[in-house]
Amino acid sequence: MFSGPSWLDSLIKRSGLTELAGELKARLWRDPKGEPLDSIPPVRSEHSQSSAPESIMPKKPEAKSKKTSATRSPRAKTPARAAKKAAPAARKAAPKRAAKSSQGRGAGKAATTEAVTRLVEALRAHPNQKSLISAGQQQKDQLLRSLIPLYLARSLDLEVTSGTTSRFWEELGVSYAAPNAAKALRTHTGYAQETKKGKAITSKGIKYVEQAVAQARA
Repeated sequence: MFSGPSWLDSLIKRSGLTELAGELKARLWRDPKGEPLDSIPPVRSEHSQSSAPESIMPKKPEAKSKKTSATRSPRAKTPARAAKKAAPAARKAAPKRAAKSSQGRGAGKAATTEAVTRLVEALRAHPNQKSLISAGQQQKDQLLRSLIPLYLARSLDLEVTSGTTSRFWEELGVSYAAPNAAKALRTHTGYAQETKKGKAITSKGIKYVEQAVAQARA
């Protein structure tokens, strides 16, 4: 029924089944016994095998390697990283240190101011006030200038430092640096001594001051 042009051949051509019809013809020619087509295993020609589209199986996506925290090797802490971590702590600690330092300076300045005020009051209440001021102003004796505040502080529960001495004479119009006040007592031994309250005048220092006052009154 496939030989010669016929309406079936035209239909096969229009339906694009020409290749399939050729295979069927080949099977019919190889089967002279006339067995049913369902019992014959399918046989494809080389042309059909080459022209058959290859089946494309979907490829499984490759699993991405995940780095977990367990597989990561611990990094060695370098000095740069340690310094970077320590920087915020240092920045936080700096204001605290500055605040403590400023508080310390403020407390020291307040104590010095109070000490100077009490020394000036003791000077004004002293019977030899004018002579003491005159001795300190006129005589350029650094030891005497260092001893007069200690002389006035004998009856006061007061610590007199070199800074206190400098501020005391500044109140009286005399410029006397704190390092000079400390140096005078350090180089002239026996006129003052160290106590729990700081420097205190000795009997030798008291005599020295009283002699200077007597000379100023004469």
